[in-house]
Amino acid sequence: MSSFAAWGLTLLGLAVICTIAEMLLPHGKTRGVIRSVMATVAVLVIVTPLPSLINNGFDFDFTADTVNLDEDYISYSEQKRGQYLGAAAESYLIQHGFDGVEVIVGMDGYNVKSVSYKITKSGIMQNGTHINKKEIEKLLAEYFGIEKEAVMAYG
Repeated sequence: MSSFAAWGLTLLGLAVICTIAEMLLPHGKTRGVIRSVMATVAVLVIVTPLPSLINNGFDFDFTADTVNLDEDYISYSEQKRGQYLGAAAESYLIQHGFDGVEVIVGMDGYNVKSVSYKITKSGIMQNGTHINKKEIEKLLAEYFGIEKEAVMAYG
């Protein structure tokens, strides 16, 4: 733990202790003396790190050694974002008359890299309408703002 964080935790602990002591103190002259002692201790705790900060200077340099990325969380959040975007695209396709299309979004960071779709309700049905894959690809490309070549069918 850095010295700055330890100092902050010390101040927080001192504030909690002073608050509890204030509630437990009896009313009278003793209360004023004890409050003065607590205030003096608080000032000393606040002032204690100042000489070392003045001599060493302020160092708030966050290098790669102190700040690390959690790759698992980043990949999880990208996966979840892709799932939410896929579900939104499926709703968009339903609004345009294409029910039963499963959409999988390929992410590249925060950007949509590719889109794959699978027609889950397939087969030839009596008096059924023809499913136009080119129209689905066009709608998905427009929805995500990507080229038509980045949209493909699978399965």
